[in-house]
Amino acid sequence: MQEIEPEYYEDELYGERLLISTHADQNELQSNIRAARAILNSFDDVVIEINPHSISFGHKNPEYTICNQLGDRKGIMGEKGVTAGFKSAKKQGCKVVVIDLDEHIMQVRAFELSKYISRRKKDFDNMAITDCYIVFCGNAVRVNASRQTRREIEEMIKILMP
Repeated sequence: MQEIEPEYYEDELYGERLLISTHADQNELQSNIRAARAILNSFDDVVIEINPHSISFGHKNPEYTICNQLGDRKGIMGEKGVTAGFKSAKKQGCKVVVIDLDEHIMQVRAFELSKYISRRKKDFDNMAITDCYIVFCGNAVRVNASRQTRREIEEMIKILMP
């Protein structure tokens, strides 16, 4: 069986900074594009690919390649979802976690969210995770619990508040 080479097209807003696979998961494509655009809107130095969709080893492949590192968008239902999101991303071989608050959350509690991200410090310390983007209201911040205190992460999250 011959493997199909992935084909990509450029995003209409961000051009070559956001490449979208023609084989991307259609069920999540609009959410993945929305979150990717929020990251690109906030960070001029970031380049994102939305990967082709496949299911292997019983779980989905990472949705993104962000600056040459695998990443996955986690549309958490609440702050406690950070823990499951990080665990799932690590199982998928991701180095980047995108916490998408626009998918299900109407109001962000910065203190609570920063607490759960800070508890993932070990993931950052041992380089299992290198970056965490938090997307809310069409913008994003990048946090790292190895380099930032819980309080600093909380302040970063507050930047996203409308």
